[in-house]
Amino acid sequence: MHWSEAEFQGYLHRRARELLRHLPEPVTDSGAVVRAEAGLLEHIRALARRSGWLCYHTHDSRRSEAGFPDLVLTNGQRVLFLECKTSTGKLTEAQARWLALLGRVPGVEARVIRPQDLAAIEGWLRGEGV
Repeated sequence: MHWSEAEFQGYLHRRARELLRHLPEPVTDSGAVVRAEAGLLEHIRALARRSGWLCYHTHDSRRSEAGFPDLVLTNGQRVLFLECKTSTGKLTEAQARWLALLGRVPGVEARVIRPQDLAAIEGWLRGEGV
């Protein structure tokens, strides 16, 4: 499906509203956390693809190294490793270690992203700031 720019902007606006809704505290449904993080991940993938970035996400990480970031994005000039979390989600020790070490590699950006970061994420993908 190919969207016009207006259709895509409408989609982004609707998804951003959905993603910015806060989960009830305390979160008792672990499935709600998974759905919220998955929604953020899919939103970022759509933004990235629209901006010409390649995206990689391991769909079933049960046999992969613990803590590897959710998304790897590149546009040929930058490489981003992104860990998607809800607005209150916490990193595991393995996730924190991966992000810390990847972030020390020259030319690599490794970050935790949350729904409240959507405007910044859109800027990164357009090449505005880091």
